[in-house]
Amino acid sequence: MSRLFGRRDTVSWSERKGENDGIGLETLVSDPGQPTIDLSHRPRITPWSAARLSTIFRDYAADPSAARLAEARLARQCLSQFWLNAPIDSLEFLYASEIGQCYRTLITTDLSAQSLLRDEETWKDLLCQRLFSGLERPETANLLLAVMPYFRRGKMKVRHCDKNVPSWLLEDYASLFEPELLPRLRQPSITVRKALAPVGHRAERIVDPAAGPALEAALPGLPRLASHTGEQALQLTASEEFLTRLSGLVNLFEIDPTDADILQELASFRRQIGQIWLDTPDEQVKVLFDAPFGEAYRKLLRSGYVAVPLADQDRQLRLDLARYVRNMTRPKALQVVLAVLPFFPPGKIEFAGGEQFMPQWLLGTLPTLYVKA
Repeated sequence: MSRLFGRRDTVSWSERKGENDGIGLETLVSDPGQPTIDLSHRPRITPWSAARLSTIFRDYAADPSAARLAEARLARQCLSQFWLNAPIDSLEFLYASEIGQCYRTLITTDLSAQSLLRDEETWKDLLCQRLFSGLERPETANLLLAVMPYFRRGKMKVRHCDKNVPSWLLEDYASLFEPELLPRLRQPSITVRKALAPVGHRAERIVDPAAGPALEAALPGLPRLASHTGEQALQLTASEEFLTRLSGLVNLFEIDPTDADILQELASFRRQIGQIWLDTPDEQVKVLFDAPFGEAYRKLLRSGYVAVPLADQDRQLRLDLARYVRNMTRPKALQVVLAVLPFFPPGKIEFAGGEQFMPQWLLGTLPTLYVKA
């Protein structure tokens, strides 16, 4: 039935209910004094990967056939159960990792708009009962992550969400269920402070929120990075040919990092990717970052190519972009940050305070962008 599990599973949740009574939702994390797993039984191991689940969700979004819908339901079940069992103190880290990206791919599909099967409805009800019986419980974030994909857009509301939903999850929660909160959530925060450059490394400071009006007036406008601009550039983000070629070039570079033709073509792709970010509307930045284009972008960042010395043209483009975001209050400053990152090698960039104007979803991901998967 499913490529996800590798074999046919003909037992429903309801049929398993008797054998799982000892490890039900109510004893998941709330009663550490009682054993939740019978270690005398042979453990069930169901192999799966975040990459495989992401592919399932993308395939379903592209072709919502009955077979792919069934597969997406099983993949959603996998993620829901994963979040329930994830360590509370690692949730933010996990949400910023590949598994979190997989989850965000899921919630951007219309799977939640499909009617729930009987077992799914039962599962959702159990999660809701536990969640809303006390939002002060330590496992609230686990339960939120587990249940959110089962609610239709706009059909779930957490009271006092700014207090009861973790800050690193709040924007995604709001985009699904309370979009009216998004303008306020995207206002600058004065509490966030993170840096990318390791201690002891010489870094280029590209973000200075204190840049004054005189500096603002002296800075040039945004440069043009590539021939494809505007709508034509944005159309490339959905082009399978463009994304496949980019991925292939990165692979070829890793095989032979001295091939001049590969280096030249990657330089062209880097400029085009930068132009795409510059032309992306504010409300589409996160959508694009979470899409296959964003995955290809992160693959480029994690490759060794970003450490290759720049040609004079690209060095000047990097300088122009870096100057622009010395004042992060400028229009499209976030897009410029994303455009300029591939022009800096690992350890050669840090933020000098202006990250307070950047969204939490990006700040949570930044430390992992130069880490090879």
